[in-house]
Amino acid sequence: MTFIKALGAQWNKGKLAQQLEQTLLQESEIHSLFVGATTVATVSNLIAAIGFREPENQAQTQPLSNEFMLTILFDCFRLLMIKQIEHDNLNQAEHLIIALAKIWAKKAWHTTHEEQPDIAQYQRLQNQILKLAAQVDELNEQRRYQKRNM
Repeated sequence: MTFIKALGAQWNKGKLAQQLEQTLLQESEIHSLFVGATTVATVSNLIAAIGFREPENQAQTQPLSNEFMLTILFDCFRLLMIKQIEHDNLNQAEHLIIALAKIWAKKAWHTTHEEQPDIAQYQRLQNQILKLAAQVDELNEQRRYQKRNM
């Protein structure tokens, strides 16, 4: 029975990765990020693996909402930021996730009048990502400066 549940979870991660890939490909401003060796599929699979939560993802339909995308990118961003601070070695796909989170944090939120509470949460996540990104960028600059002086 555990095997079947694990297989189902992997199936759901795969479906989420496909939805993430389709949603990312719809954004024209991120196409320039994927001209290197790492593909959108690789990044989407990594996002799904890091940010997957079973109950939330079953109800998602295509296309994924901006709020869902920002939430899953924020979860990935936090974990990758901690990894970068502690170990200072992210691979290309992980760097792309951080760049995607920054881009998504700068997106405008289009909504109807009934969704006002969602806007506040969305804006808080946007501000947290941008603030943390600035702090990580400053830390990376300090590390580069220290390495140059050695």
